[in-house]
Amino acid sequence: MGIKVENVSFSYPNRKVLKNINFMIEDGEFVGLVGSTGCGKTTLVYCLNGLIPNSIRGKFSGDVIVEGLSTKKNKVSDIAKKVGLVFQDPDWQIFNLTVKDEVAFSLKNLKMDKIEKRIQNALKIVGLKGYENEDPNKLSHGQKQKLCIASVIAAEPKTIILDEPTSQLDYKNTEIIHEILKKLNKMGTTVLIIEHDTDWIAEYSDRVLIMNDGRIVDSGSPNKIFSKIKFLKKLGIKVPRL
Repeated sequence: MGIKVENVSFSYPNRKVLKNINFMIEDGEFVGLVGSTGCGKTTLVYCLNGLIPNSIRGKFSGDVIVEGLSTKKNKVSDIAKKVGLVFQDPDWQIFNLTVKDEVAFSLKNLKMDKIEKRIQNALKIVGLKGYENEDPNKLSHGQKQKLCIASVIAAEPKTIILDEPTSQLDYKNTEIIHEILKKLNKMGTTVLIIEHDTDWIAEYSDRVLIMNDGRIVDSGSPNKIFSKIKFLKKLGIKVPRL
């Protein structure tokens, strides 16, 4: 069923951020969301996991349907079973004393079954198997980001959304995170990623959404989108080298 965004607008008390947005994401797609800083990308993904309108205050209109569930009519905890969000800074998400406890935390909150099996599967996918009893605060930044991804995918959501997950990583760890996302997508997980590395988006995305000033201004295959060089430069978006 995927994700359907219909006529979505959102305003914080002091400014309008999203303006009549419409798009769909099909199950199994790998979608890149690109746009200049401040265009509304992060606010948009908060709408996709139910934080808006359920937890973040503001004026919301329109509809977001996630795997058949309206974010206006269902709790964030219900939406979290369908779509998981990984933030830009892993330190925003991590607060438990061990790696295992960190992955288990959301599973327990969501009252999910087979918790131990889910933990082990998630840690194996991201390459942290054997780190169960480690203190998350002593992990490297790259390992912390892997842990955040593990904490999300342990619930086995149909879709995983990532907000610039590699912005604070070096080249080696960036490539590792990218490989994990490709693996998840091949396993059937829908991936939506906000990413400034348009070279990587151009190579691996099925579809690219271009955002500017609170609107989706273009959508299409990487070949279609990234061939519009003047358009991209005008919006302050890096043109891929490919």
